[in-house]
Amino acid sequence: MKRILLIGASGNLGTELMNINPNMKAPSSSDLNISCIKNIDKYLEQNKIDVIINCAAITDTIKCEKKINETIKSNVLGPINLVMLQNKHDFKLVHISTDYVFDGKVGNYKPGDPINPISNYSKSKAASELVVRMNSENLVIRTSFFPIFFKHPAAFTDQFTTKDFVDIIAPMVYKEATSEKKGVLHIGTNKDSVYNKVKKRYPNIKKMSKNDITSVYIPKDTSLLK
Repeated sequence: MKRILLIGASGNLGTELMNINPNMKAPSSSDLNISCIKNIDKYLEQNKIDVIINCAAITDTIKCEKKINETIKSNVLGPINLVMLQNKHDFKLVHISTDYVFDGKVGNYKPGDPINPISNYSKSKAASELVVRMNSENLVIRTSFFPIFFKHPAAFTDQFTTKDFVDIIAPMVYKEATSEKKGVLHIGTNKDSVYNKVKKRYPNIKKMSKNDITSVYIPKDTSLLK
């Protein structure tokens, strides 16, 4: 059985992954700070790990626009440190990336399509993804998901996506993360508007346009193809 370390276990995806396999090692950020390479090195000296699933990231797009240094430290430096320690500790890295590495102008993106990140969040995820891909044995999973409890009163009718609720996405992520696959994979469900996706679980959700948001770039169509 593979010895799996889950980083970012307290987040939406990490929580669902732990529900699937509670036997994964899942230290808190205070016990394992991936922005500190010495801290990771010490942890891996004490714990033999076969696979690291990295879900840790700042995903608040507005926060990423305002706090660049913090975003780089969390979203980019951590993955860099993990890759730099792979030769020493001999583990496979599965890195969770995002559909936002694409600019969202055309949609139906395949894994080999050129990326074009626009926001600081997407740029940070693209940067970390490219570093992870420098080791050909690693796996990058591009996906996106809604939290189980959708906190917004309205959803976009004019943004299209293959994302879904995290409890639907998580089993697909776990299956691929524990496989022998490497390279880049896309995970999602059927393509539809964000509004239609959310309405299936929250029938009283209101409609809104992505043009109502001016503080950060909202792509039109980040739908993923396998």
